[in-house]
Amino acid sequence: MRAVKRVGKWIWKALVVLSVIVNIILIVVVAALAAVIFDIKREIAAPLITGLHSSFIGLDQATIDWTIPVRADVPVNLNIPLQQNTTVTLTDAVPLSVFANISAPGLTVTGATVNLSLPAGLQLPVSLDLNVPVTDSLPVALDVRAVIPLADTQLHDVADNLRLLFEPLAVGVENLPDDFGETFALVGDVISGRPVDLLADNAYTARPWPGFSRTAGLNYPQSLLNAPWPPENRPVETGITMIGGIPVLDQTLRPDVYSAASAPANANTQAYAALEAQGIPQQFYDGGFAAYRRLMRGEAVLDQPAAPGGDSTVSAPTPVMLPTDPPERDLGIIPTPIPGQ
Repeated sequence: MRAVKRVGKWIWKALVVLSVIVNIILIVVVAALAAVIFDIKREIAAPLITGLHSSFIGLDQATIDWTIPVRADVPVNLNIPLQQNTTVTLTDAVPLSVFANISAPGLTVTGATVNLSLPAGLQLPVSLDLNVPVTDSLPVALDVRAVIPLADTQLHDVADNLRLLFEPLAVGVENLPDDFGETFALVGDVISGRPVDLLADNAYTARPWPGFSRTAGLNYPQSLLNAPWPPENRPVETGITMIGGIPVLDQTLRPDVYSAASAPANANTQAYAALEAQGIPQQFYDGGFAAYRRLMRGEAVLDQPAAPGGDSTVSAPTPVMLPTDPPERDLGIIPTPIPGQ
């Protein structure tokens, strides 16, 4: 019996020693993993997430600045109607020889020839009524500069939605601890009941996008920047809201979107109804304009990619048609003529 107790004590002591050794090993492993986690956060996670987020911000802030050289000979073949009263000046004397009947007291001459001369410099009123044919070619040499801020186009919605998707992750990962000292401070705040805001502004949010490697819009004429936008070409604000990213985090970033107890999808339902009430065809705001343009050009539209070993399904879309086509007003980009017009 005593031998059994002795063996039990030795086993118990061995287990205690083994437990201590295992705990020490686990502590060392956890500490090593924690150090590695900090490195992963600083060297991999943060650069990757903030890199994506800042790139989408840069995409939204980008401006296309490109000069399009136009060099062409434009054929001209037309008749110009000319109807105008004007005055011409003779550059040389013009001799005239006319037949006339002369009657004077005591003198009557029939079929006489009268020789006259119109002096140079004489001004004669004339009325022009004729068609002037013009057949020629006009050389055109233009350098058309296009300065297009992407934030003023539909690309803004795409870039902004991608920004919203990554913004809480990018801000949050920058606010996570970088070492054990910051970790203990964060844990202390949580235990003490002090609020911890991982979405608070930080050094990254102050300037997420550093700028561009080349300028855009430099020396663009101020007169063109201030030129009024033709009312017929002014886009309509649809009221459609970007969906954003993770709803819980997105609500923290955009409380105004969720203030009326309505998520972006619900707000968009109301926007669609308002656009329909205004009579605005959906292809001008739902991304279907490219298909609509191809349809107007008489081209087939690819519905879905081809299956392996099969043919693609091709059909024409059925977007809402405009009641009447507005006249062409823009002179910058000449659209392809629509068949039948």
